[in-house]
Amino acid sequence: MILHWKSEFINKHANLLLISVIIISGIIAYSNSFDCSFHFDDENVFHSSITESTSTLADWLRLFPNRPVGIITFYLNYQIHGLDVWGYHLVNLIIHLANAFLVWWLTWLTLSTPAISKTEISRHKTAVAFLTGLLFVTHPLATQSVTYIVQRFASLSTLFYLLAMALFARGKLWQGDRTIAWLLFCGAFLCALLGMRTKEMVFTLPFAILLYDFCFFKTTFRKWRLKDESILLSGVILLVFLFWALRIVSFKSFDPVPPIQGYVFSISAKEYLYTQFSVILTYLRLFILPVHQNLDYDYQISNSFFHLKTFLSFSLLLGILAAGLMLFKRYRLISFGIFWFFLTLAVESSIVPISQNVIFEHRTYLPGYGFFLVLIASCFYFLRGRYFHLAVVLLLLLSAVNAGLTYQRNKVWKNEFTLWSDVLKKSPNKARPNNNFGQVMLAQGKVKEAIDYYDKAIRLSPGFIYLYNNRGAAYAKLGLYQKAIEDYDKAIRLNRDHFSAYYNRANAYTALGQNQMAIADYRQAIHLSPKFANAYINLGIVQVKLNHYQEAIANCSQAIRLKPRDPNGYYNRGEAYLKLGRYQQAIEDFSTVVRLQPEDYEAYYQRGVAHGKLDVHRSEIEDYSQAIRLKPDYAPALNGRAASYFRQNDTLSGCRDALAACKLGACQALERAKAGGVCR
Repeated sequence: MILHWKSEFINKHANLLLISVIIISGIIAYSNSFDCSFHFDDENVFHSSITESTSTLADWLRLFPNRPVGIITFYLNYQIHGLDVWGYHLVNLIIHLANAFLVWWLTWLTLSTPAISKTEISRHKTAVAFLTGLLFVTHPLATQSVTYIVQRFASLSTLFYLLAMALFARGKLWQGDRTIAWLLFCGAFLCALLGMRTKEMVFTLPFAILLYDFCFFKTTFRKWRLKDESILLSGVILLVFLFWALRIVSFKSFDPVPPIQGYVFSISAKEYLYTQFSVILTYLRLFILPVHQNLDYDYQISNSFFHLKTFLSFSLLLGILAAGLMLFKRYRLISFGIFWFFLTLAVESSIVPISQNVIFEHRTYLPGYGFFLVLIASCFYFLRGRYFHLAVVLLLLLSAVNAGLTYQRNKVWKNEFTLWSDVLKKSPNKARPNNNFGQVMLAQGKVKEAIDYYDKAIRLSPGFIYLYNNRGAAYAKLGLYQKAIEDYDKAIRLNRDHFSAYYNRANAYTALGQNQMAIADYRQAIHLSPKFANAYINLGIVQVKLNHYQEAIANCSQAIRLKPRDPNGYYNRGEAYLKLGRYQQAIEDFSTVVRLQPEDYEAYYQRGVAHGKLDVHRSEIEDYSQAIRLKPDYAPALNGRAASYFRQNDTLSGCRDALAACKLGACQALERAKAGGVCR
């Protein structure tokens, strides 16, 4: 009894130590990821209309209505620390570390099941569980699920998936009161619901439960009973999943994916499936040799099952599955790992063409558990005796190398330039990397270089509508508005519902003074996107130019309702109020502008004008003075303050400002003063 107690004590503390090593290894591997910027699809979650202070949880949930759990975590992140990326990365890393613990726990429980507990490998369950968790937490293929912020969908759904499996396994192993076991099963059911509402890949969970039960608690199909916990639990989960799936999936889900993500052609369900045969082998290669990782692979699409690469890939995958079946009796852990790998890939690597992105590394996050289980189990099954300790040392070294590769891979995710320059090196002949690197160049002010990349992208994919919109924006920055309009025309011909192209074309028309054309395009952009606040603002600006002040006020007011923290809506509405002689309302709007944007010298000047109209000269002079402090060479404020001084008979101050304005080439107040014989 005493020896048994000591053994339990030692095992408990050894496990705590090993779990700590797993956690610390993960923290070290991702220690340089906390300042990595938002990227790519992050914009879909954190675009400006959602990150407004007045946005509610309901507004966020409308982004991905089928993934509310993941969206709620982003919403909470935003409420706590806005757009500071550090907090998002912290949550992502915590989820990853929790998943590594669950990998350890599920492996430990698996090695305690009836089918495994009396086998040789169960004697090494401490080492097997530890090494599986360690490889999982350090492997660089997980970086896309951890460092890429929006892929929290993948890591969080994996957490619920693994936790459901672990709770189910613990319930099956429970030897005491069955009430506790059923509470564990209920916990697994709750995790299943949360997981499915995080990402649709959790649909395979009920089948994973049945697979796990068959591999480790059953030895033959003849032992299945309808009252088995696994059948009841998986059956209820599956019914709920089917109910949700029928609401979001239809036969249209099998329609070809149109060329909207950079390819020049559509991808059918058949082509997607054929391509997945080689994609899955690529995933396996990346697990074995994680080099040349890429966010945006330029992957060859297969359109025939009998293409040599497709047929050979299918044959090899079939061989791996056959090996899983043949190894089942003696090496059940390896078989389970193989089946887990294919099962958990089934949603994203099958016949449903979920996107033109036929390959994404984050799709390997959950299947990776199966791969690591096969690798570790194979080492313990086949490298016995004197090779056992050597295998453990090599696996530890492999984990250390993987941690180093993960650390290096995170450097690629540092910012948009490092990410897309890396992608462009690896996919130089794909339109989307050229387009996105062009966007990086444009943001850096390298407009001509950006146009070169847009040109190449258009040659590669002339039907990719965003390319024309982006190149048009670059031409507009160079003042080549007519060329910009030509590109916007092409974008609109490709997609009549592309509201951004209408908006940008309207801006170009405004710059050319073609105000009626601009108004028509702004209205079309608003029709297509009624919550597009910038379109209302710019429409209001044009209407002020045309003296349509009431319409301008109405449009700016709508923009303010949509984006109450955007100072542009208040500024332009204030201008319209000023033109209409509604000076107090103008003052209120310009006051809001300077509160939101304290460095806006023009808003101070405009408020000074309004105060002058109301003969509030002290406030008028204060506003002009603040505008001048912010921009000492701002002639309108100098002239305005000079005129105010003259009205108050402060000739010395008035002449000083008037002369200063004259030196800037704006002598309005000075000329008026000279005409009155004030300044000599």
